[in-house]
Amino acid sequence: MRWVLTWAALLTAGLSLGCQPRLPVDAVGVRVAVGTDTPVELCAGTLAAFDDHVGFVEEELGITRPPHEMLDVFVVEDTTAWCDEVEACYIGGWVDATFVPKSAADSVWHELVHQVVAGSDIGMTDRFLSEGLASALGDDWCPPTPEAQWSTTPLPELLGRPDVAFEDYPRAAAFIDFVRDRYGTDALVELVRCVHRGDALPAVQRCFERVFERSVEQVGREFELAATPHHPNAALCRGPVERWSSDTWTREVRLACDDPEVVNTFTAAQSRERSLLLEIPEPGWYALSLRSDGDARVDLEPCFCATAATGVQADHTSGSVWVGQAGTHRVVVTTDDGSASRADLVMTRSERKLSPPV
Repeated sequence: MRWVLTWAALLTAGLSLGCQPRLPVDAVGVRVAVGTDTPVELCAGTLAAFDDHVGFVEEELGITRPPHEMLDVFVVEDTTAWCDEVEACYIGGWVDATFVPKSAADSVWHELVHQVVAGSDIGMTDRFLSEGLASALGDDWCPPTPEAQWSTTPLPELLGRPDVAFEDYPRAAAFIDFVRDRYGTDALVELVRCVHRGDALPAVQRCFERVFERSVEQVGREFELAATPHHPNAALCRGPVERWSSDTWTREVRLACDDPEVVNTFTAAQSRERSLLLEIPEPGWYALSLRSDGDARVDLEPCFCATAATGVQADHTSGSVWVGQAGTHRVVVTTDDGSASRADLVMTRSERKLSPPV
């Protein structure tokens, strides 16, 4: 099934809330409706992927929002009119929609978590907890590079505040995972349901004592000592995993926009991708090639938090790819070519005895 998204002439003063215009939606899925500001052919897999993410968030947290209420998502050139000083945002109230830029459409996974949680009986929770939920269920959460160290701000200084700094988002995600691992998802949901947006630290303290029978300071000390697991973006690394069964792995994939597995990337009118998960059995050099009936490229991405040595590095001069760690990887075929309809993938273990990249 195909849709063409168009910008309807509804950006008028009568349909605006201050500087936040209310926009039309052009394509409706089961749970999510999508609009954009330039003609884009919406691929069959895009709405399905957004719908699936809504269900994933509900299942992970054991919450529901009214199934008949659509979640509006707008993918636009410039989000400034809605998101002010941030790149992407979810706005509740009269607008009640998620806005993401075409240049960074993957931020939709983070913002949809906000929208699902806010529309459930949890409502708008504490900012630190809210960003933690969205980061844990909709972002990559991996160790930082030496140039971008995570915040180590004590927990009592992060809760009960009107805003949370972007550098504290990974810490918020780590705290959400810590609570789920130590106390369970039910306790996490009870906490975020208890703490309301705008509550000061004394009210947050009472919620901690009710849910954990511990103070914020005591839970904070437990958090500091915990080794919580790292993970990539769950929205991208879920689903069936193909197993490597011989020295050569081959796969034919469809790239046509009407294929139910093809999703828009929104960087251009015809930009789209098809991804699948592959379990690679051992580290080493591999040859990864693609043949398509149009212009396309293939990339390999680890579904785990890789360091430089355990990640994926391509040798573009030889066509070889260094896979530094066994495990599940995303094979992503991307195209901007409207005529591209299929691609053949071939991946083989390299017989060359090469040293791994430094």
